[in-house]
Amino acid sequence: MMLFWIVSVALMLVALVILAPALLRARAAESPDRDGQNVIIAQERLAELNAEKQRGTLTEAQFDKSRSELEQSLLIDLDEAGQEASFTEASTVGRLTLGAMVLLVPVLTVGLYYHLGSPELMRPTQERMANADAPHQGDAMPSVEEMMAALMARLKENPEDSEGWFLLGRSYMALDNYAMASQTFEKLHQLVGDDPVVLLSWADAQAMAQSGNLAGKPSELIRKAVKLAPDDTTALWLAGMVENQTGNYELAISYWERLEPKIKDDPESRQRIESLLASAREKAGLETVGVSSPEPAVSTDAAENGGITVRVDLSPEFKGRVGPEESLFIYARALEGPRMPLAAARRKVRDLPLELTLDDSNAMVPAMKLSNFEQVLVGARISRTGEAIARSGDLSGEVSPVRVGATGVVEVLIDKPIP
Repeated sequence: MMLFWIVSVALMLVALVILAPALLRARAAESPDRDGQNVIIAQERLAELNAEKQRGTLTEAQFDKSRSELEQSLLIDLDEAGQEASFTEASTVGRLTLGAMVLLVPVLTVGLYYHLGSPELMRPTQERMANADAPHQGDAMPSVEEMMAALMARLKENPEDSEGWFLLGRSYMALDNYAMASQTFEKLHQLVGDDPVVLLSWADAQAMAQSGNLAGKPSELIRKAVKLAPDDTTALWLAGMVENQTGNYELAISYWERLEPKIKDDPESRQRIESLLASAREKAGLETVGVSSPEPAVSTDAAENGGITVRVDLSPEFKGRVGPEESLFIYARALEGPRMPLAAARRKVRDLPLELTLDDSNAMVPAMKLSNFEQVLVGARISRTGEAIARSGDLSGEVSPVRVGATGVVEVLIDKPIP
């Protein structure tokens, strides 16, 4: 560190030595230059007077008087006392400038270095290496929990950060913590009000916390969202699902009919809506018009419907360890990416063994349909707490990969406790 300061001081002294002569003589040289300019100006003026005299515009008396005034003016400009005073003043300014630089340059240099530079480099190499190693051992990326902790700390400092709350809610959804996601979106709603995106996100989280059931709060939020954004495709899709689930088939039909032209470029979504419309019209006692596909609206074959037939049973060693009223979740999710189920159903342990079909009718969001994936993971879990989020002590069984739309039945045996 001492060597660093010695070199720094030496460089500053060299710079000052180079600048000093220029500062001290700059003004002194300026005065003779100015005197030369005054002489040249006087000579030019005298030439003009001679020309005017020759042209007859000046009389001899006028010429003599003007020349006399010009000479007096030049003598004043070249006065010795004036030159000396100018030189003295300039020298004083130069010395003051030099003195200020001697004081300020070292102070500013050191201050800026500590503010913008890397003062830690002045510490011994071994000390820096020891400090550098400590926070980077393993060189691992922060975990999702660490990133969420940082996000929550940021929100604690700035609780009005709506984007941060939305990101936190989506993070909880990715971790399958639907209850906390619902609470987070509720907090966001308090900040931004009835924004359709927030309402639909809150409805999604609350429905997933209810094992995919749209009844109650999700229905309320979706109905409000579709009023605010009557042309939003997600709002129309979910609003139709809500009304269809509650038996308001004509209202469901109206939503899906408005949705149809908006998804005309998506064949899979269009066919799905046509099937839902045909089913709703049949339930409402209306003619099944507007279906472009001649195929039946609802297929009883899971393979034809882009679904998966699942048979679930419980391992004999656990049959005496669970109650008949405990919750059973059957789900299919993507092999990679978000852990949110693409399709899910809720039953009771008393229903075991059981067989059911998972397909797009179990989907919560159109963009996350089961039929959009070629292979998925199929599983079943007995929740000891009744929550959709997996907890320690739950029992589960999973099978993967499973091809979507394949014929046959996927056998899922619940035989493993979750640690």
